Amino acid sequence: MSDEKLVPKLEQVKIKQTSPIRFKDETINKINKEQFIFGNKRDLFIPFIVSKDSHQKGLKLRIYKGRVGSKETKKTFYLQYWFNGKANRFKLGDYQQNFGTKECNEFLIKLYNDHTDSKTGFWIKNPVETLKNEKRIVEKPDTTVAKGYTINEVIEAYCGAELPGEPPERGFSKDRKEGFRRAKSCRNWFRYMAGYNNRSSLVRFIDDAEGYGKVDFLSNKHLRIAKPTSMRDLFRKYPPGRGIEKDREYYNRRRKQTYTISKSQNYSIYDSNIGKSLISELTPGDIEAWIRDKSSWEIKIDYIKCFVSIWIFARKRGWLGTNPGTCPFDNGQVYVKKEKRGTDPYKDVAMETGAELELFWKCSEELSKQFPFKAELHQFMILTAMRKSEALRMKKEYIDFDKGKLKIPKEISKSQKKDEEQPITPELEILLRNILDYENDPQFRDFYKMKDFPWLFATRRWKAEKYFNKEFKMSPDARLGGDERYIPELRNYMRLQSGDPNLIYAPKILRKTYTTLSQVRHSGRSEITKEMTRHASVETLNEHYNKPNIETRRKYADKVAEVFTFVRRRSA
Repeated sequence: MSDEKLVPKLEQVKIKQTSPIRFKDETINKINKEQFIFGNKRDLFIPFIVSKDSHQKGLKLRIYKGRVGSKETKKTFYLQYWFNGKANRFKLGDYQQNFGTKECNEFLIKLYNDHTDSKTGFWIKNPVETLKNEKRIVEKPDTTVAKGYTINEVIEAYCGAELPGEPPERGFSKDRKEGFRRAKSCRNWFRYMAGYNNRSSLVRFIDDAEGYGKVDFLSNKHLRIAKPTSMRDLFRKYPPGRGIEKDREYYNRRRKQTYTISKSQNYSIYDSNIGKSLISELTPGDIEAWIRDKSSWEIKIDYIKCFVSIWIFARKRGWLGTNPGTCPFDNGQVYVKKEKRGTDPYKDVAMETGAELELFWKCSEELSKQFPFKAELHQFMILTAMRKSEALRMKKEYIDFDKGKLKIPKEISKSQKKDEEQPITPELEILLRNILDYENDPQFRDFYKMKDFPWLFATRRWKAEKYFNKEFKMSPDARLGGDERYIPELRNYMRLQSGDPNLIYAPKILRKTYTTLSQVRHSGRSEITKEMTRHASVETLNEHYNKPNIETRRKYADKVAEVFTFVRRRSA
């Protein structure tokens, strides 16, 4: 049956009823809006002659009335369907040269397959909602390509050097937290990244008022090198490979042995060939090959951490594109053969008895004349559970005897999250007043007594010409330095006084001692100990500190065994 027979003489007859038409381009082309009576309607829907069991069920052609006087006839394919008991219409597309019946049918097949049940043919997804969701999705711009910076260029920027075309940024930022690294961390990271070189003699790191490490540039009179003006100037004075040290000796304090590190191992990342590689192309295999000849497992791990920091820094700056993925050499992605290590003799050691604590205190007092401030530092640590790095940053102004508290600003605490307070116990007050009494000691009177001298624990390495140098007094150089000589002296003296040649002592056991005593005194309530020792979480406390010795565990076991007294009774 021809189209002309279904719709006879469309050009001559005004159609009131929209009779079904065939789904063919020839038929649609002959349709004109002037052939229809719209009345008050803006449009009319003409159904197509299709099978009710096919994907074309509900297919219609929409004819628009348009503007008055306009001869253009706009035609649009629509699909009428039922979804969740309601009738819906979905626009398939306007009928035009590049979208005819063939294209409409192909689009309809895909729509039908994606939104209906293959067995029943019912609509299980609404095409209208699908279209809305697609419109909400914004296409990403094509910024996935990395900028092409080398590892050396990223290291320069990480250390604080300004790169051409890039905004300046303070160096040594933390990886996944806000803020910057401390001076000690900056010093270590710079050594691994760029410091096995004479350029390291031109920089030092000190903590600023916020507790973050900052660079202090120096001159090298021996090498006749002027003081760098900036980190970029430093790297221009010492480009990669210049000033590499030859064979050098390394003294291991724990093993009391001296090792010779050959020139081949004496390269920083910046001075090696790997520094010339693109940061975006660095792989775990590259790092594995590079660290293979490093001297120890600990150093290898530190180098991996440095590579991770460099990569994260580049990612935060957008230098790796918008789709870099996760760091390819973090979380154990780089294979390092773990070497056999001896057990840490201080790991599970704590002073838990009154006799042990009194012995420590007596020996410390007797050595205080020989080691002023150093003996008091260790006493202060055991009474406050402070870390050594925190205690050395304490200032006189943080002491408030009237309110009975110590202020611990966030810039000196390990977490650097918030200001904290420590109660001053009677025992701690006695110690603090003894420390402050060094103002009357002839060897410290002129220096320590000054109102603008801030530090609680003062250095013994001072010169008379620096008395009135405010910048020096406020700097870390004016506070107490290392206590390496004091520790073995105290340990040997405690062994002599106790008669125990195997007595173990190190500063790391002081915080553990306080933690252990707190757990015992508070019946194992870790939440109390956490607040007193300022641990980040109870989990951290229990994992690293809450490990009583065998005698304490024996007491715990005896309490549990009291339930089983019937065993002894029955055996008797």
